[in-house]
Amino acid sequence: MSFRGAVPPLLLILAATAGNLGCDTEARRQKRAEEARARQAWEDAQRREAETAPPTPEVLEQVRTAAGDFIGEHHPELLVEGQTLTPLTPNLFLVGVSVKDLLKGNTYVAQLTAERLRDGEWDGEFKENGRLLWVIDYASEARMKELALRHGFQGEVERIRYEDPERRHLASWGHRTWLDDYLLWHLLFHRPVSYGWRGGAFSPLAPGFRASDPGRPVTEQDAARFRGAAAPTGGRSMVFLGGSAWRPPTVGSVQGLPGQAFVAGPRGSISGKAPIGAVGRGGFGHAGHVSGTGG
Repeated sequence: MSFRGAVPPLLLILAATAGNLGCDTEARRQKRAEEARARQAWEDAQRREAETAPPTPEVLEQVRTAAGDFIGEHHPELLVEGQTLTPLTPNLFLVGVSVKDLLKGNTYVAQLTAERLRDGEWDGEFKENGRLLWVIDYASEARMKELALRHGFQGEVERIRYEDPERRHLASWGHRTWLDDYLLWHLLFHRPVSYGWRGGAFSPLAPGFRASDPGRPVTEQDAARFRGAAAPTGGRSMVFLGGSAWRPPTVGSVQGLPGQAFVAGPRGSISGKAPIGAVGRGGFGHAGHVSGTGG
């Protein structure tokens, strides 16, 4: 059969179905885009939930045990009566330890930091060994700045300071210190509440809790004047938006690591110390605040 002078059948078929093929391709494209949007929305919801999720009981117990061991080793004259744990990120805590000085008879709150790191060994290069460490150290302005830089939120703390660089007196909670700027960050960026440990159990504390002055927490009214610092990201820290908050830094990335490192064990335990630095038996300096009640 000859198709001379006629349109070949294949071309006729293609011409007849071209519109449908185009529609099918566009429909599939739209479906893929909708599925991608749904997947992204689900991931965003999961991340938001994780941002505000409280620390696990295992993590709380590891930090509490490590901080208590630190006090017992470096300050045997102090009796630990209770602790408060404030999660800044999943890998960084402020720890207030209520202690009684058995020699002097006074009570106060010692301020510590707890940082979780990935451990490793040097073999021409740093190689992780699968261990996690909690490094306990005294809290100080310089130490907290170093930690906040490493964990990615110091810039947000600086924005809070910029809102009131002179740290003016606030009636509801007294003189504002460098430590309070981190507690303001904790409140403004919607971090999980602090936890208190006393009598063998943990319990959540009121938002804005200040271990150095338990009776006067940072209130929402106090924080209102600083909300401009959190406005650019809607009160969500960039360390969570970027996804870096959940992965602990490595020991190899830290120069001159101070403090005492404790090895995180199973089920909330501490399985021993790691020989990566030592802390002399110094005092708490200005990081310890007299509370009068040890609470």
